[in-house]
Amino acid sequence: MNYETLVDILENNRTVDRAITYVLGENEERRVSFAEVHARALGILHHLQAMGAQRGEKMIIFLSSNEQFMDGYWAAVCGGIVPVPLAVGISDEHRHKLLRIAAKLGAPLLYTDRKSLERLATLAAESGQQELFDRLKVRTFLADTITDISKAGKLHRPSPEDIAFIQFSSGSTSEPKGVVLTHANLVANMKASIQQGRFSEQDITLSWMPLTHDMGLIGFYLNHFTARAQVHIMPTDLFVRRPLLWLQTCSKKRVTITCSPNFGYRHLLKVLGDRKLEGVDLSSVRLIFNGAEPISVDLCNEFMGKFAYAGLKRRAMFPVYG
Repeated sequence: MNYETLVDILENNRTVDRAITYVLGENEERRVSFAEVHARALGILHHLQAMGAQRGEKMIIFLSSNEQFMDGYWAAVCGGIVPVPLAVGISDEHRHKLLRIAAKLGAPLLYTDRKSLERLATLAAESGQQELFDRLKVRTFLADTITDISKAGKLHRPSPEDIAFIQFSSGSTSEPKGVVLTHANLVANMKASIQQGRFSEQDITLSWMPLTHDMGLIGFYLNHFTARAQVHIMPTDLFVRRPLLWLQTCSKKRVTITCSPNFGYRHLLKVLGDRKLEGVDLSSVRLIFNGAEPISVDLCNEFMGKFAYAGLKRRAMFPVYG
């Protein structure tokens, strides 16, 4: 792995016969080839630059669609624009957080959709933050208005020391704090992860973790995109509503690497109850990462024991940080 930046990775992977598959339901998915990921990034960058986006500016990404999220993320990276991913969530607290962060960043761009912008407008009006919202609105790009991406934007080749993106803490107990991640930070992390996990082009991965989360964006998108695996992404809310679909998809796609925090294993077991998942074969899974929350050994044992009949190898459970 001789890459120095995310742009290096994106460019070097555009000729690889691999894809990101967005799992949208039991029999619904959308496949985006690595070549399309590259082309869409540059096509959307053209629109961002046309509205005045400049290298070094911050761009809040506030989208529930995983595909639209990654389109915006890659477009920003290709233009030297700094992505600031924020979770849309299901409550006003997430919109309050966005406004607090927008004020902290000064004059950021906002990459969102019409529905989210309308909800943000309502909250701003109700909470006396109309002036802040008005400043943000004039620098807003709506992802759901894109119809033509045939014209490529001007690519910026970053240095390893340039900022790749900014992660904000949850802000649940204090003001959200931004953690600056450079291209060098990410590439070093990915090199170590790929080596330790022996990730390769033979891997097939699946994650339902939010792309605003370390495990979702870095652990199961950037890592496996870089390793040229076949990447599958499932919406978090789909997992919450239908947790059994996670393992059913693992079986159907012959997934080799997947993940969940502690609560995900508990949630699935609660929904499953005393039943068995009929017709599910998990023998292809070589790693099932467990992190992002304190790890319960009892829960690990219960989960792995529960699915031993489906061929899930006991040694596949792999604790990671969080």
